Amino acid sequence: MDEKETRFPARFFLLLSAVLAICGVLSFFLDHSVSGHLATPPHEFLFIGGDLKKLVALSEVFGHGTGVILVILAVFALDLANRWKVGILLGTAFGAGMMANVAKFLGIARYRPHAFDFSLPIQDSFYQWFPFLSWLSQDELRQSALQSFPSGHSATAAGLCVGLCFMYPHARWYFLLLTALACFQRVVFRMHFPSDVFLGAALGMATATILLSYGRLPEMVSWVESKIRKTGATKQP
Repeated sequence: MDEKETRFPARFFLLLSAVLAICGVLSFFLDHSVSGHLATPPHEFLFIGGDLKKLVALSEVFGHGTGVILVILAVFALDLANRWKVGILLGTAFGAGMMANVAKFLGIARYRPHAFDFSLPIQDSFYQWFPFLSWLSQDELRQSALQSFPSGHSATAAGLCVGLCFMYPHARWYFLLLTALACFQRVVFRMHFPSDVFLGAALGMATATILLSYGRLPEMVSWVESKIRKTGATKQP
């Protein structure tokens, strides 16, 4: 077994996923107060400003598809020994993000905070169960304003974090910090309620951990890597 695989703390990430999920359920009771505060100008926490605000804003990149690609390209360019293992990052980040999108499509449509009327109770932020049943007949279900639950950015960031921790376990806490900042950005900029972010991160982290520890993702990536290396070796004179 590869040394990285033996050091990968799957139980830690599964436990952290469970903690995040519990926080997500409990934060339903805080969604209205937290996001309602942000709905009032200046639309941000009072202690966020200047360079700190810029840092939080830029943190979205860690959970955005384009940002994920840039991270993967950086790994490919800088870590020559593991450049072909970037498939692990592709699988964990986009696999986690895909699971969040599936949950949006199959689960429940919810207003984003910037589109919600906070004079209503928080339960009214949930628009409709099983939106896929009316996906074609109701145009509003296909709009971003009703795709808040769970957070796809948070799931993607958490999945990327797990993949990076698998490859570079010594920097685990740095990757977790970047994930936390990316999730915080989604709340501060009124794109998601706190519960959306907690549950999205929990889903993404659990998905990525299962792919790495109980799925066949590392084996599949190693198989592709061996094929690429063999092809390169046969082309050499």
